[in-house]
Amino acid sequence: MYITINGQLGSGKSEICKFFKREHGFDVFSTGRIQRERAKQQGISTLEMNEKSGKDYSLDYIIDNATVEFAKENQGKDVIFDSRLAWHFVPDSFKIHLLVSPAEAGRRVFFNRVTEEEKYKNQEDAAKQLVERRRLESERYLKVYDVVMNDYSNYNLVLDTTSLSIKEVCDILYNEYCEFKKGNYKNKILASPKNIYPAKKDSSDNNSDEKINIICYNDAMFALGANERLKKANKEGSKILEVSLLPDNKDKVSITLEELYEWEKENGFVYNYYPVK
Repeated sequence: MYITINGQLGSGKSEICKFFKREHGFDVFSTGRIQRERAKQQGISTLEMNEKSGKDYSLDYIIDNATVEFAKENQGKDVIFDSRLAWHFVPDSFKIHLLVSPAEAGRRVFFNRVTEEEKYKNQEDAAKQLVERRRLESERYLKVYDVVMNDYSNYNLVLDTTSLSIKEVCDILYNEYCEFKKGNYKNKILASPKNIYPAKKDSSDNNSDEKINIICYNDAMFALGANERLKKANKEGSKILEVSLLPDNKDKVSITLEELYEWEKENGFVYNYYPVK
């Protein structure tokens, strides 16, 4: 069976693919590998290839065709596709989208650089560069394919890896994959409380038996009417909780930067990235 996995930079895709290959015998199809091979053929770096792809979409089409052909040729096999758009081109798959806070992504990438091309001054610089790359990629895919990468409704499972170890991430993904294979899978969003922002400073909680409702704004998650439950989750050290996605409505986000600083003090942690002014 096919798994298609994409996600924000630094969310752990490569390690997850290694896990599924090592522990469960999956073949791995990586569009990043195609890109690196193409760059080598042209005698340029992968960084230069990335810059070139922003102007010349021919590589995108080569990758698209390779993805589709590989899926056709390997029907019935267990394959995990590490690709930004495999969920779009291989619709008959378990579609996973990974999240990670910009600050944690910056930390991971800064301390785990694998090439000399990944040059960052510090963790903060890495986080800023990753956010900008994500923004440019999203704009590019919308322009070329008319798809919204961060539309969570495109995926069966959205998992936030911010507070999880790679083993915890892999265990969750494999368990959810097994549930998906049984049929009648209910799509889920599993988020880290430390990667959710309150939409308003003061917000009385709704029915405490229900999931926390979130909206996405500036590529971040904001909780609506659930400040006390969010505080409780942070206080208890919860690494993950299931949330419900509501239609995007930026007018519902009214919290200020100063109020987020206060929220951090109340909850005992620091976001290190602020999607509001």
